Amino acid sequence: MQDGAAVRDDVPTHDFDIYGEPAIKADVHEAFLALKNEAPPLFWTPKNGGHWIVTDGDMMIELLRKPNIFSNENFSIPHVENIPKTIPLSLDPPEHRPYRQMMRPFFEKKAIAPLEERIQQWADKLIGAVKADGHCEFIDAVGSRFPVSVFMEMLGLPLDRFDEFRALVDENFALAGTPEVAQVQQKIVAMLAEFVKERQADLKDDMMSHIIRSDIDGRTLSFEELLSIAHLLFLAGLDTVVNALSFSMKHLAIDTDLQTRIIDNPACIPDVTEELLRRYSFVNLPRQINEDTMLGGQKLSKGEKIICPLAMIGWEEKLNKNPMTVSVDRKHYRHGAFGSGIHTCLGLHLARMELHIFYETWFREIGRFQLDLNKPQGAMRGGVVWAIEELWLRWK
Repeated sequence: MQDGAAVRDDVPTHDFDIYGEPAIKADVHEAFLALKNEAPPLFWTPKNGGHWIVTDGDMMIELLRKPNIFSNENFSIPHVENIPKTIPLSLDPPEHRPYRQMMRPFFEKKAIAPLEERIQQWADKLIGAVKADGHCEFIDAVGSRFPVSVFMEMLGLPLDRFDEFRALVDENFALAGTPEVAQVQQKIVAMLAEFVKERQADLKDDMMSHIIRSDIDGRTLSFEELLSIAHLLFLAGLDTVVNALSFSMKHLAIDTDLQTRIIDNPACIPDVTEELLRRYSFVNLPRQINEDTMLGGQKLSKGEKIICPLAMIGWEEKLNKNPMTVSVDRKHYRHGAFGSGIHTCLGLHLARMELHIFYETWFREIGRFQLDLNKPQGAMRGGVVWAIEELWLRWK
C-alpha cells in the first residue's frame, strides 16, 4: 500500500513493505536480513501510510524500554482508529502495571509446572498420530495443534472449535494491514464475548475463570476488561508458539549435524530451543510515537508509527558472534524473541516448556527427518507476526 503523502525527502528513506514485499513470501528472515544489511539503522518507508523501521538492535531495545514515548495504545500499521484493545498489551504506564501484576502469577514457572504432564500427553498424541505415516504437513498436523490445544485447554476454550478458532487467528494476521481485517476482528471479539459471558455465568477451573475471580486494586474486572484480556490471550496463545515451532523445524530439517547432536545428547535441547528462537525470531513490534523525540539522530514526530523487527536483535554481531550461524555452543543466547521492557511476553516460560517437550518427544519418536522435496514448500507471511503457511516433512 503506497500513500503519496507519506513520501519524504527530509529523512533517511528506504522503500519496504512489511506485509507485501515479494521476497517475504520466499523467505521472510532472508528478506529482513537483506533489509538490515542494505537499509539505514533507522529509516522511513512510505508504504502502509508511512512509518519508521528500526534495524539496529540497541536502538530497538532503547525505544522498547521507553513506553511513555513509544506507546502501545494504538499499534496498527497503517494507522486505524479505535482498534480493539488488548489488555495489558495496549496499555502504557502507569495503567499497565496493575493488569500485568494480576496476570503474571498465571504464567510463572510454579504456576505452569503442573501443565508439564498434560503438555507431554499432547506431544505424545500428535506426534504418535503421524509417526507411522513417515511424512506430514507439519503445521496443520502437529505444529499448530500441539501448542494451540495446550493453550485452549489452559484458557478454557472448547477444543471442538479448534479449526474455527485457528482459522480466525490465521485470517487475522494474514489480513493485517488491510481494511478487511476489521471484519475478522469483529468476529473474534463477538466469539470471545460469548465465551466470557458463559464463564461469568458458570465459573470453572481454567485460566479465564480465575481471571474473572481476580481483582485490580480491590475491585473485580468489568466485562469490557475481561473481553480485552481474552482478546490478547486468544491472539497470542493461538499463534506464537506455532510459528516458533514452524521456523525451528524448517531449520532442523536441513541441519543434519544439529539433528545428530540432539539425538546423541538430548540434554542440549534447552540450548537448541534458545538458539533457534534467537536465529528465527518472528515478531515485528509496532509502536506509536506519543511525543516529539530524537532516536538515532533522527527527529520522530508525535503520531508517527515505528516498527521493530525483533529478529534483528539476535542478529547483532556485538551480541552474538557469527549471528547468522546456528550454534548450540554459545555461552549466551542474546535475543529479543520475547520482546523487551514492560511488555516482555508473559508466556515465555510456557513457550519454552512446550518447545523443550516437543523437541524431546519428536527426536525420541521420529528421529532424523528432512524436508519433503516432492511437495511444494509453503509461502511465508510477513507483517507483525511472521509465519509459514505449509511445511512438508518426511522421515522414511
